[in-house]
Amino acid sequence: MKPLKALFVLSGFIFLALGIGGILLPLLPATPFLLAASFCFLRGSEGFYRLFMANPHIGPRIRRFKERGLSLREKLSIYLVVLAMLLPVIITSPVIHLRITLVALLLVKALVFARMKTAKPEGGGKDLSAHLCRKGEKPA
Repeated sequence: MKPLKALFVLSGFIFLALGIGGILLPLLPATPFLLAASFCFLRGSEGFYRLFMANPHIGPRIRRFKERGLSLREKLSIYLVVLAMLLPVIITSPVIHLRITLVALLLVKALVFARMKTAKPEGGGKDLSAHLCRKGEKPA
């Protein structure tokens, strides 16, 4: 195996471990690490990628995200949880560089979510976008 491919495979396993940790720990996000693992396995080893995507717990999650994106409800709930965790630190931290960095990260996260594909809700359920429109308008 070439050194670059081996590095991708090693990185894939590291991201996979972090993603599994994110499934088990509520403060650690799982999806970004699993997406990174998917990318690394795809670049490093077709066999590991197929094995990764065949996993019944991880594969469908990754396929759903790649095909549909996140619904507006999912985006808002993720953002609000992150905001709830970081806001106390931003408010109480005496270190101005930390406060600026955290606010910048929140802004970047908002921009990433805004540019990301927004999925329609599953099962015909209502999405928050219907509530955000003026009366009589249809959501985009």
